[in-house]
Amino acid sequence: MFSLQHKLLKQAYDINMKKIIIALVGNPNSGKTTIFNEITALNQHVGNLPGVTVEIVSGKIIGNPDCNAVDLPGLYSLNTLSREESITKEFLLNEKPNVLINVVDCTKLKRNLFLTLQLKELNIPTVIALNMIDKYEKNNEKLNIKELEKRIGMPIVPITNANKSEIKELINQALQLVDTHTKNKKIQDNEKYKIIEEITVHTTQLQKNKKTYLIDKILTNRILGIPIFILIMFSIFHITFDIIGPYFTDLINKGIEVVSSVIIEKLEKNNVNPIINTFISQGIFKGITSILSFLPIVVILYFFLSLLEDSGYMTRIAFIMDTPLRKIGLSGRSIIPILLGFGCSVPAILSLRTINTEKERKLTLALIPFISCSAKIPIYTILVMIFFKEYAPIAMTIIYFIGIIIGILAITIIKNKKTNKQDEFFIMELPDYKIPTLKNTSKDFLNKTFSTIFIATIVIWFLKSFNFNLNYTEEENSILAYIAKKISPFFIPIGIKDWRIVTSLIVGITAKEAVISTLTIFSSENIYSYVNTLFTTTSAISFIIFVLLYTPCVATISAIKKEFGVKDAIKTVIKQLLVAYIASYIVYSITKIMVAF
Repeated sequence: MFSLQHKLLKQAYDINMKKIIIALVGNPNSGKTTIFNEITALNQHVGNLPGVTVEIVSGKIIGNPDCNAVDLPGLYSLNTLSREESITKEFLLNEKPNVLINVVDCTKLKRNLFLTLQLKELNIPTVIALNMIDKYEKNNEKLNIKELEKRIGMPIVPITNANKSEIKELINQALQLVDTHTKNKKIQDNEKYKIIEEITVHTTQLQKNKKTYLIDKILTNRILGIPIFILIMFSIFHITFDIIGPYFTDLINKGIEVVSSVIIEKLEKNNVNPIINTFISQGIFKGITSILSFLPIVVILYFFLSLLEDSGYMTRIAFIMDTPLRKIGLSGRSIIPILLGFGCSVPAILSLRTINTEKERKLTLALIPFISCSAKIPIYTILVMIFFKEYAPIAMTIIYFIGIIIGILAITIIKNKKTNKQDEFFIMELPDYKIPTLKNTSKDFLNKTFSTIFIATIVIWFLKSFNFNLNYTEEENSILAYIAKKISPFFIPIGIKDWRIVTSLIVGITAKEAVISTLTIFSSENIYSYVNTLFTTTSAISFIIFVLLYTPCVATISAIKKEFGVKDAIKTVIKQLLVAYIASYIVYSITKIMVAF
């Protein structure tokens, strides 16, 4: 399996059997390469991204010409199978170095010790370079190194800023272990976490991070974690839609009405050309005012979601979701693309590169389009505020979870149940909780959403104002009306009977934000009042479900094509349309029956 990696090892350096081989191994970003540079006086590149050291590099140890140091690619666990991690694993299992220097970042002790316990089972003499001890002490925390050394069963040398005397002591400790023999029993990986917990409890004194430890015992609890997450999301929606949002929305709407009437009156008084008049009032002005009308709610929602991310809580969600994800064929690695999908599907698709197996990449790809991205928030906002205002927080929570549930059902159906069931461990760092900075949380909305809706508004105005001969005409005879009317019958079974709604769905493929700008252009009144005339409660529910599930935007389709090819991009479009249509049809049929009774 690892023949290619083994060949790379042989090419990387000439193994002289008479020389002592000391291999440096540790987590990415643990400071391993910096120590290697000090040992060998080589200027090896040091980077901040995991996996920056992809090649095997060796060098003679200063003052010890018969000793070679080998810098192995960083890895979190011997269970993982990425290219660079496989190279390290292959070296350790087949080349059997004389001594290992396990570089451990003591500021992330729990995460680093998992690999340490796995290395211990290889029965290769090992000394621990306890790195970044200075940073650890700056946090006003105490580490009992002697107790740690006793419990792990390996000699430990504290390292501060790659101090030369400490580096010399590290090499001396390593050389003393040459030709020694160890025989350690293998331990189950779940068991290892229990040992790590016991070690840290007896060797560290939590002071500054005591609050983090206590909070995590509740928020990452196996039973309470997911219900707490649902409760937090519901609370955010409640504050947004029931308390803060309506006040600012009403205030802005009143201001819009005043400004709108003044501008329209001046245009009429100055006898401005009717086409220009319509362009300014409906193309430009209406696009801007439609954005401003729901801007407060979107910004407030973005603000709370950014607080969750900046505080470190979203990382905890990734942690607690690892177990349920495994039950549907995914692992903890999939949670990062999934979380990104709540913001935008494009970076979510691109981040699938971090997943090692092709099967899991494809399964995660199948799930991401069902996740409700932030571009859909304005659509939900208007419909929920009109038809479910009293239950807006509940409605928004349900919308988000419907997408996730249907996505899980979809990948469960397409999953090949006869695949290899070998587990792949996912290890991640849980950062300390911190108070988020009050950054401009509406920046992405203003930069991306505002410009998208504004441009789409102008384009849609043109298409609905001119016919194919480019003559100014009524909406009913426009280019947009012609296209929409041709495919409108297809949407009647799911309760969507107005060609203008169909038009918004077509334009929404370019960008989901454009759905609202399309409806805004057609309205001759306040967007909320206009939408209220287009939908019934049952058709509104059907429309929400369809928007939630149907074809991703052009940018997302392009990203899928780039990462997986044309075939997968086409399959995604067809799959999403079919699922959206079937789900909307079922929901519309059920709600019609419920209303009838």
